[in-house]
Amino acid sequence: MSSQDHKTKDAEFEHEMVHYLRDHPAFFEEHQDVLAGMVLTHESGPAVSLIERQVQILREQKEEQKRKLQSLISTAHNNEKLNNNVNALILELLDADSLDEVLKVIEQRIRADFEADAIVVKLLASGNDVLKEHEELTAWQQPALVIGEKVMTARQPVCGSFKTEQMQALFDDADIQSAGIVPLAKDKNSKNCYGIIAIGSYDPQRFRADMGTLFLSLLGQVLTRILKRHLEE
Repeated sequence: MSSQDHKTKDAEFEHEMVHYLRDHPAFFEEHQDVLAGMVLTHESGPAVSLIERQVQILREQKEEQKRKLQSLISTAHNNEKLNNNVNALILELLDADSLDEVLKVIEQRIRADFEADAIVVKLLASGNDVLKEHEELTAWQQPALVIGEKVMTARQPVCGSFKTEQMQALFDDADIQSAGIVPLAKDKNSKNCYGIIAIGSYDPQRFRADMGTLFLSLLGQVLTRILKRHLEE
């Protein structure tokens, strides 16, 4: 079809549409969503009538509400996914029959489901036979111990970008840019703290100092109860 044919066809369609709108004057009353999305100009130059300004404000409010709704839907989907992943992690931890299996679940599940590039568990030496077979869990390098002691003392998770030497000492990986460090305690008022779990990421924005720590707190509380069963056998 030639360009001229397109123009002729468009002109015929516009002619039919004009006649339809004239024959159906209530069309825009019945389809106000169409009217809200239209942009109309007039011959008054740069001046804007009060009605036009009101329509513009209503249109802007509508777009803002749409953005908020989309954001809420996205947040709901993310929360649902997170909740499902947490439930799956807890169930696998409950099924673990040994400390080795617990550590394997922690490594695999958190890395796969929670966008982690590194996971480290560090425990305080308790002298029990179980930990004698896992010396890597109780071996602390001094820079890692400094940040670990702060987290364990506060009994609250900490997120952010830490000093390079602390990252290196904790994860044995200088490329880790941010981390969430969680105390292994039943709650913030718990007398005992078994150690920490640290989750690292190559993304400097993955764990930010201003992010919420509700999930990390839950993770620490669950792991504390699971580890307690295997460390106090």
